[in-house]
Amino acid sequence: MKRNNFNKLVALLGVFIAVSLSSCIKNYRNDETNFSNLKPTANIYEGGLYQFGSQALLFPGTDLVDTATFHINYAAVNVAPADEVFTIGINPSAVTAYNTTGGLQFDMLPDSCFSFTATSATVLKGQNYSNGIPVVFYPGKISPDSNYMLPISLTQAPAGVTISSNISTIYYHFIGCPIAGTYEQYWSRWNASDSTGGASTAAYYLDDLGPVTFAPNSPTEAQVTSQGVGETDIIDFTNTNGVLSNFTVTITSVSGITEGIPVMELADPIHGIYKIYFTYVNSSGATRVIVNTYIKH
Repeated sequence: MKRNNFNKLVALLGVFIAVSLSSCIKNYRNDETNFSNLKPTANIYEGGLYQFGSQALLFPGTDLVDTATFHINYAAVNVAPADEVFTIGINPSAVTAYNTTGGLQFDMLPDSCFSFTATSATVLKGQNYSNGIPVVFYPGKISPDSNYMLPISLTQAPAGVTISSNISTIYYHFIGCPIAGTYEQYWSRWNASDSTGGASTAAYYLDDLGPVTFAPNSPTEAQVTSQGVGETDIIDFTNTNGVLSNFTVTITSVSGITEGIPVMELADPIHGIYKIYFTYVNSSGATRVIVNTYIKH
């Protein structure tokens, strides 16, 4: 209910400013304004290019099935007076339109990589939002080195309801990256300030922690969350006509420890092997050395 009230306030404020400037609303009574003729507007709550980043899908490539949901928003002075049924559908032309703006280019997501059967959505009487509208994705079928988009648009509204001009499409998308995909993580730790002695002095050496995902942040950056310490390793590189070079790594901080500067000990995109070295000081003041080794499946 709080969300509905907030939405009403936003809608009222935006409309009030617009119509006040155009002098379309007349005084209803002394010191009162008449909003009775304002028409409701419908949009996709999670949609719009201004929210494009949040519409990126980072499902692990190891997942067989994942589901994303979105909602139709009935933005009006009051809640829906009756069940309001909206037409929705996949909109391939939105991919073309997006690509004409320049920058990162996308292909339409292949039919085999998703399932979306809904053709309509309903905002029930007394509500401002529809129930979640599901879109099913099959990450294991999606090529991790290609850029794909699945735009879904609000195409028709009931009589008297206006469709938002800039928040009527949600741009689900996958950003391709040559090093993205599923890797096996092998974790080593030394309870010392260096790794001198190799396996013989390690507290843990090449422990197989299982599969992890190199999720693409951009065509030249991927990140992976280590199952060892728990930090996120962010790998950047240069792609020159398919030749990858200049690999660097940064790491996110983890509560309770102080990390040193990480080093990319090995970056082998041909064989899919990456080795990252860093030190950290734990909450007791003891130094540890970590080596994360990632090998692509």
